[in-house]
Amino acid sequence: MPAEPGAPRVREVGAWGTHAALLVVQLAFSVGAVEGKLAMSPAESGGGAVSPEALAMARMVGAAAFFHAVAPFGRRSRVGWRDQIRLAGLSVLGIVLNQALYLWGLRQTSAFSAALLGATIPVFTAGIAVVARHERANVRTAIGLAFAFAGVLWLTGLHAVDVGAVVIAINCFAYSLYIVFSRRTIQRLGAMTVITWMFTWGALMFAPIGAGALVHGAATWTPRAWALVAVVVALPTVIAYGTNAWALGRSTPSLVTIYIYLQPLFTAVLQWLQLGQGLGMRTIIAAAFILVGVGVVATRTMKREST
Repeated sequence: MPAEPGAPRVREVGAWGTHAALLVVQLAFSVGAVEGKLAMSPAESGGGAVSPEALAMARMVGAAAFFHAVAPFGRRSRVGWRDQIRLAGLSVLGIVLNQALYLWGLRQTSAFSAALLGATIPVFTAGIAVVARHERANVRTAIGLAFAFAGVLWLTGLHAVDVGAVVIAINCFAYSLYIVFSRRTIQRLGAMTVITWMFTWGALMFAPIGAGALVHGAATWTPRAWALVAVVVALPTVIAYGTNAWALGRSTPSLVTIYIYLQPLFTAVLQWLQLGQGLGMRTIIAAAFILVGVGVVATRTMKREST
């Protein structure tokens, strides 16, 4: 099958710069899970006592300011009012629900569980794409979804429910919806333009919930809390989103999917080093099911792209 217009060339996919960028993205998201957990932990346990609402608001405002500052140096696309309505809708899924639910869930579950559930996004995306008739159904997608859902159910719990894990699973589903329905808009306007306006709309829409929490919290944060918030805004928000946008223009979905495998690994190491938390048998079993599901979907994607 011939490559689509504007698709990355093979030599670009294999470039060291692209691989390094994707590695940085997963490491940044892993740091965000652990440092975000620390930021929201009580002060008596060494945390920053930052509320999820304040942290989400700080991420949205910080990212919006940064991307507006660098936007003039990149590709400029004309954004009409119809586009703005569409971007506002995408922001609900990709920014507001994504970041708010993620942080609310992260406060109640482990950093590793949050990273592991994030790995289900490619699987959920494939399933939604089939339901939305953007892709055809096939056996690999069904098997991948079955394994991933089994892992999610095992991780969230059947009797003693991990509420945080459930919230993050909902967050992953919302972000998967964003991925499926944002593709044409990103192709037309460019990733940087879409990200810039999505964070802008996200900050505006989340302000009634997060602005007061941010202002009140900032007045009482300790230097440690400020440092943790700065890390979460800089690494998993600005650097991860910006680098991922750059890498997506020079790689393929299969390559991006493969690198997602590294996020739970990085997070497990950081969680052990910084929080002193290991992995229980329940988490290990759930990880096996989820990563097998991701692997099945990843090989399906690679097979489709190679034909």
